[in-house]
This record gives sequence, C-alpha cells and structure tokens, in this order.
Amino acid sequence: MKNVSTQLIKRTTIFNKEIEKIVDKINEDVYIYNPLNYASKMMEAYINEYAIAPTKFLFLGMNPGPYGMAQTGIPFGEINTVKNYLKINEIINTPKREHPYRKIEGLNIERSEVSGLRFWALIEKHFKEAKDMKGIIYVANYCPLLFLSPQKRATNITPDKLSKETRFLLDKVCDKYLFDTIELLKCEKLIGIGKYAQKKLKNDNIPYYSIIHPSPASPIANRGWIEQAEKQLIEIGVLNEILY
Repeated sequence: MKNVSTQLIKRTTIFNKEIEKIVDKINEDVYIYNPLNYASKMMEAYINEYAIAPTKFLFLGMNPGPYGMAQTGIPFGEINTVKNYLKINEIINTPKREHPYRKIEGLNIERSEVSGLRFWALIEKHFKEAKDMKGIIYVANYCPLLFLSPQKRATNITPDKLSKETRFLLDKVCDKYLFDTIELLKCEKLIGIGKYAQKKLKNDNIPYYSIIHPSPASPIANRGWIEQAEKQLIEIGVLNEILY
C-alpha cells in the first residue's frame, strides 16, 4: 500500500487538473493564480514532508494570499517561515496570465505576509522544529486559487465574493478534495482559520471548530492574535493535547 504522502500527492495532482478545467470556464474580470500548478514542486515537497496518518488536527484556511501561498505554494506560506522553519526550497514558475502589478517572485519575495507570519509563529511557539508537528498538525487551504482585480491596485477577491456560478463550480471539487484529505490523514479534529473555513469543514463525523483569522484587516486580530488563538484552542481542547 502506498504511503499517505504519496496518495495525497496523487490526489492533489488530480485536484489541480480539475481546478485548471474550472479556471478555463470562469467568466469573471479577474486574474487567477493557481499555485498548485506553477508551484507544484513546493506543494509536493510540503505534502511529502508533513502529511502522515494519523494526524490529530487539520487547520484549514480559505485560499492563498498574494504574498503567501500565491508566492511560495505553501498554505499561509510566509516567505521566512517557508525558508527557515518548514525548510522547503523547490522550483517555482509563474502563472499563465500574470497581473502586471502582482508578479510572482517566489522564494525571492521580500515582502512578508502578515497572516502567515502570525499563524506560523503560533505553531513555532509550540513546535520548536517543524518536524515535531508531524502527526499532530497539518495545514491546508480550502480553495487553491487567488483572485485579483484587474486594476493597478490588484485587490484580493476572496472566494465568497465570486459569482454564484463560479462558487458552485469550485465548491464541488474543493469539497471533495477536502473530504479526501481528511480521510487520508485520519484527522480527529478540524479547525477552520476563520468562519468561512469552519463552514467548509461542517460534517457529521468529526468535531469541527474555528479560531479567529490572523488577517491584519481584522481589528480584533491586531490586538494580540496569538494570545486570542491560544485561548480558543484551549477551549476546544486542541492546545491542551499539544502541550501535554
């Protein structure tokens, strides 16, 4: 029997092909980045290193940020975390159609993504080395796509702001991939990073919860996000198991 990481890489390759077909059908005035495609080697390395079964807790985000996963291919992939903590370094290409004001710099990007920096700082606080979290925590995103407005500002358009037709197409394949990931990893608890992700985790078989999203756009998150997230993780019995 193939090991879990090999199975998940194979499933992710299929998922990427499904997503690419949907991208071709999306009729919206946006630039679409699919890091599963142009940063596939980074994701494969991440899965190969950190996906094992059983894994107690799955943490789920919404979709890539323009300075995080869109650049590095890793969920909440803040550049310094990816290089120095997760220690992943693979070839990163560029999207088929690139926004002139949001270029993909890959591992050469200098700008740090705040959400990713905050989230992984929490993980690193309790796991000195990333290898220590294996079998305890796995981090994923629900939708692998970044959507940017065509204007110079290149506004990040989150999946919940897309048309009903586009959301329907994406949800069908994203739900199935999420379900398969949870099943492969044999997760005990599911934690949505934000309420959107929690809704996507809804099921009848595994307990699911949410913690506050670390986005700097949230005034609440800007008032000590790590401490607030830790309090929530204690309340749902996650941090307790990590510490003891």
